[in-house]
Amino acid sequence: MLEIKNASITIGGRQLFAGLSFTVPDGQTVCLTGSSGSGKTTLLRAILGFHPLDEGHISIDGELLTPSSAEEFRKHISYIPQELTLPSEWVSDMMRLPFTLKVNRGKAFSKDLLMAEWRKLELQPALYDKKVAELSGGERQRAVLSASGLLGKSILLVDEPTSALDAHTSALVLDYLKTLAVRGCSIVAVSHDADFAQGCDKCISVSATLP
Repeated sequence: MLEIKNASITIGGRQLFAGLSFTVPDGQTVCLTGSSGSGKTTLLRAILGFHPLDEGHISIDGELLTPSSAEEFRKHISYIPQELTLPSEWVSDMMRLPFTLKVNRGKAFSKDLLMAEWRKLELQPALYDKKVAELSGGERQRAVLSASGLLGKSILLVDEPTSALDAHTSALVLDYLKTLAVRGCSIVAVSHDADFAQGCDKCISVSATLP
């Protein structure tokens, strides 16, 4: 279980939010909503241990996130940013890349299992042999999401997962996230998509936490 307790963050002398508390039990999807600049993406980075809290704490299964424990925490977390920087030229290499990272040591890549994830997201198998530049923004988002699903981490943080998608594909992504939740994954998604937010188990308004 992921827990945020009485969290506050200030950047450049401006307080983004304060007194923010919520929990994400195993198997639950939580959507972070709020105006632009309210600190939603910064909170995801704080959960990853890349941005300190001014006050409060973050814990996973009762263990506190600290500068010394952050690297260990990240072994249990997948993160998909809104702006995807994909260093690989080929989709096949892009899909294999996460499995070569030290943080994912012990996770074996399987194309067959990947294709099973792709079917759920309506990605065509032929995309696997294309160049990354040939994929649309929505296809890239879904491809990266499928790799996260294959990694099977206990926590998934995803920033605006439906921003480049139409209504039908957005619904597919939400359904896919729910399949990951059924496997026991705790999911925290930042989104301005009202339909997506409504489909999550819980919505947290970050901007509403300001005094």
